[in-house]
Amino acid sequence: MPKQVTYAADTPSKDCGTCHKVALDLLVASKAKHSALACAFCHQEKHRTIPKCQDCHGSPHAAGMMKKFQKCGECHNIAHDLNNWPLTQQKEAPKVMQKEAPKKKK
Repeated sequence: MPKQVTYAADTPSKDCGTCHKVALDLLVASKAKHSALACAFCHQEKHRTIPKCQDCHGSPHAAGMMKKFQKCGECHNIAHDLNNWPLTQQKEAPKVMQKEAPKKKK
């Protein structure tokens, strides 16, 4: 395999899926707008390029939230599978969203 892989922006995602089947399957199944994009749209010019979410989305939240949650994936999961967490994670909501159950009076 070549040490450096480059490709054109119009490279079909199915070509990437030959080696990256899980990523492509997640992306195709996603209900998020990312699923409409070709792999080469985000992973431009050089193989293994991983852009930061802010490269396209800027800073979509208030500064305080961005400081507390520095990685978008802490709330949104990975770009190929936005907001679709595995069942093991769905059982326990992120701590910021959990509410304590009211305590029973004795």
